[in-house]
Amino acid sequence: MNKWISNVGGLVGGYALLKAPVAGSFLNGLDPLVDGVGLIAVTVFAGALIYSGVRDWFKG
Repeated sequence: MNKWISNVGGLVGGYALLKAPVAGSFLNGLDPLVDGVGLIAVTVFAGALIYSGVRDWFKG
């Protein structure tokens, strides 16, 4: 159960990084980096959720 919560938390965190408005703040120069980290986090945690679901499905 904890692995599902952790993976969903990582997925939501990555999505939040993608949607974070940093254009008007002092982090303006880091916008591509924040977007890149968010994209990687969403991809990794979505893949982990899919892998866990398929593995549990075949495990029974």
